[in-house]
Amino acid sequence: MPADGRRRSPLLPLHRELGARLVDFAGWEMPLQYPTGVVAEHRAVRGDVGVFDVSHLGKLEVTGERAVDALQEALTADVAALEVGRATYALVLTDEGGCVDDVFVYRIEPDRFLVVPNAANVRAVREAIEASGGTVADLWDRFAICALQGPRSFEVFSQVFPGSDAPGLALHAFTTLDVDGERALVARTGYTGERGFELYVPAAAARGVFVAFLEAGATPAGLGARDTLRLEMGYALYGHELARDINPLEARLGWAIAWDTPFRGRDALLAVRERGPERRLVGIRCTERGVPRGGYPVLRDGRRIGTVTSGNHSPTLNTGIALALIGSGSASEGDRVAIEARGRPIAGDIVKPPFIKR
Repeated sequence: MPADGRRRSPLLPLHRELGARLVDFAGWEMPLQYPTGVVAEHRAVRGDVGVFDVSHLGKLEVTGERAVDALQEALTADVAALEVGRATYALVLTDEGGCVDDVFVYRIEPDRFLVVPNAANVRAVREAIEASGGTVADLWDRFAICALQGPRSFEVFSQVFPGSDAPGLALHAFTTLDVDGERALVARTGYTGERGFELYVPAAAARGVFVAFLEAGATPAGLGARDTLRLEMGYALYGHELARDINPLEARLGWAIAWDTPFRGRDALLAVRERGPERRLVGIRCTERGVPRGGYPVLRDGRRIGTVTSGNHSPTLNTGIALALIGSGSASEGDRVAIEARGRPIAGDIVKPPFIKR
């Protein structure tokens, strides 16, 4: 750990050379955007190819004979059924069924897994796994994570790594890759809704990989574009659509629950399923000018029915979009609502995410 307590990506000097605007994100100094701007970076990923540094994500290695049992209890996925070479999305819950975090888990070997939580929740996820008897190592400084995303991602990847079998992988599958004599992991995963890869590259080789993608035509993209891209797809973000006081059924994440496994919070969540969630997550597509933001009230016929969890301008749709938690039964798909933005209502329609089809 650096003396100032902050964790830094191996790519930080390169981001500075590229003129990135850097921000503190969960103790990491990360690029929010580059001189091209968020909208240009967003459109590059939707229409061509972009590359992100997402090294701030957690990198927890879980090993040992208790690894499977511990993860079965700590995560909502059926980890025991996960094949070596495959990854899956999962949630970490409290005993009461609230969301501690959402993660991706990769089965590297029968008793060796990589769990990737959000940067702000690494400690909480580690503690949840260790409380279930897992042996956990934090590999935060061992790797950089480069996400190559967009319609031309396969072309650019093959140009940089000719002969790799990664472009033939199924979604959520992964394989290894030789990078300058170092072993990297490349997965068919991402957070943009576009086809692409996430590469776990040894720190010493990370700069060369990122630069090679740029030279092959990828646009550098920051966390600002990553957020607008995920919002268009209706993907949940911790601290917004996911929190300890929001359960997965409210967040429309019931598909991420393996009900027949002994995960923490199962009994509480079964009770919610039986009685029905009190709130539900919906999409709102604005029909008037204005930019919705998290925390803004959602109104129907002048009465507050919920709260925006995430909102922004959609570069693809050229209008405001939002995810919101509203009372169950208070509005349905197609209903007209309003988002109160600093005293001014912005009209919009309830829609089912994603906002765009990919």
